[in-house]
Amino acid sequence: MAGTGSTFRAGILEMAQAFMAGAGWFALSTLLLTALPEANLVTVAVVAVDVLVVLAISRWWDIPYAVTVGVASVVALDWYSIPPTHDSAFPDARNLLALSAYLLMASLLGELAVRARRRAVLTERRRSELAGEQAALRRVATLVARETPPAAVFAAVTQEAGALLGSDLATMVRYESDGSATVVGAWGESGQVAPVGTRLDLAGENVAAEVRRTGRTARIDSFEGASGEMAATLRRLGVHSSAGGPIVVAGSVWGAMIAAFRRGEPPAGTEERLTEFTELTATAVANAESRTELTASRLRIVAAGDEARRHIERDLHDGVQQRLVSLALGLRLAADIAEDGSDIRPHLTDLQEGLVGAVDELRELSHGIHPAILSEGGLRPALATLARRSAVPVELTVTGDRHRLPEPVEVGVYYVVSEALTNAAKHARATVVQVDLDTSASALSLSVVDDGVGGADHSAGTGLVGLTDRVSALGGRLEVTSPAGGGTSLRVTVPLDGGPSAGDQGPDRVS
Repeated sequence: MAGTGSTFRAGILEMAQAFMAGAGWFALSTLLLTALPEANLVTVAVVAVDVLVVLAISRWWDIPYAVTVGVASVVALDWYSIPPTHDSAFPDARNLLALSAYLLMASLLGELAVRARRRAVLTERRRSELAGEQAALRRVATLVARETPPAAVFAAVTQEAGALLGSDLATMVRYESDGSATVVGAWGESGQVAPVGTRLDLAGENVAAEVRRTGRTARIDSFEGASGEMAATLRRLGVHSSAGGPIVVAGSVWGAMIAAFRRGEPPAGTEERLTEFTELTATAVANAESRTELTASRLRIVAAGDEARRHIERDLHDGVQQRLVSLALGLRLAADIAEDGSDIRPHLTDLQEGLVGAVDELRELSHGIHPAILSEGGLRPALATLARRSAVPVELTVTGDRHRLPEPVEVGVYYVVSEALTNAAKHARATVVQVDLDTSASALSLSVVDDGVGGADHSAGTGLVGLTDRVSALGGRLEVTSPAGGGTSLRVTVPLDGGPSAGDQGPDRVS
C-alpha cells in the first residue's frame, strides 16, 4: 500500500509539472506569435520550432511534458496564426479556462502514456528474466536427467543461480555430522570464492547455520556486527548480505544453496528463486545416492553369492566328500574280505550306516541352500519349523488369505525371519521373539520384535545389510528400530502381485 501511494503522488507531481511546462510554453509561444509579423513563412517556422521542441522534450525529458507542450503549441497557433485569430492580447479568463482544460487533459493523457510504456517495459523485462530463468533451469535439469556426476551438477547450479540472481558469490554446501559444512560448489563474478572441499565452521550468525537449524529459507540483510568465523570471512570478502535455501533429500536437510551480495540487500524473491535450483539439486543428489546404493547392493549380493558357494564347497569337501572317500575305501576292503571267503556282513552294515549318514548330511546341507519344506508346503509351515527350531522361544502369528506367495517372496521372507531369529539368539540375548506375518493386503507385512538388549548396528556385521539387500531386491522396504536396552524391531513390507490363491486360512499361532 505504501508503494502504491508513493507511485500515485509521484504521478500527480509529474502531471502538475507537465501542466506548468505546457502553460509556460503557451506563454512563450504567445509572445513570439504576437511579436512576429503575420506571414505564412513565419507560421511555418514557428511550427517547425514547435515540432523540434516537442521531439527534444520527448527524447530528453518525458512524454507528459512533450504532450502538454505540443498541445500548448497547437492552441497558440490556432489562436494567433490561423484565422479567425484572437486579438493580440493575452487570453481572458474564459480562454484561460479552456486552455487549462486542454493542458490538464494533455498532462493526464501523457501520464497514462508514460505508465503504459513503463508497464510494457516492465513486462518485457520480466518476460526476459523469466525466459532466462527457465533456460537456466532447463540446462540444469538436462544435466540431472543425463545423470551427470554430482560435482558437475553442483558447479553448474552455482554458476547458473549466481548469474541469474545477479549475486556476487554463489556457494553450495553439504552439511556434515559434526555440525560443519563442506563447500561442494562455488561461483564468483570476480573468481574470489571458497574452493570446493573447504570445511566451514557454522558457529555464529550466517545463512547456512540458519537454514540447517530451521530447514527453511533464510537471509541476512547485513553482516555488520554479525558474530562467528564465517561472518568474519564474508566481511573480508566484501560480502554485505546473503540469502539461502535448503537442499532437502529424502526428507532431511542435506545442504544449502547460498547467494551473497557485496552491495545492498538480496532482491525480493531471491529465496523463492533459489528454491527452484535447490529442488533440482536435491533430485541430482538423490539419484546419485540411489545409484551408489544400488551399485553397492549389487556388489554385496555378488559377494554374498560367492561366499555362499565357497561355504558349500567347504562343507562338501570337509563333510560328505570325506565320508564318501571313507565309504569307497570300506567297499574296497569288503571286496578283499569277500575274496578270502570271510564274513563281510559286519562291513556291509558299517557301509550302510555310513551311506545313511552321508544322505543325512546332504539333506542337511540342501536344507541350508533351500529348505524342502518351503518348496513343498509354503511359508506358513516353513516359518513354523523355524519357530520350533529356534533357540529363543518364538510367538508366531500368520494371517492372510494367500496360501502360496511368489517363490522369491517366500524365500526372501524365510531368510529374513531366519536371520532375525539367529541375531536374537546370538547378539540380542532375547528371552522371546514375536513374529507376525500378514498377507491379507496388497503388500506383505512382516514384523519381528524381540525383548533383547537392542543397539543393533546396521553396519556391524549382524546380517542386517544383507537383509536390506534381499528385501530391496523384492521391491520392498526394511526398517530396523533398535534403541539400546529396548529390544530390536524389524519391519518388512513387500508388494504382492495378483490376488489370493486360496481361501482365508485364518490366523496360525505357534508358541
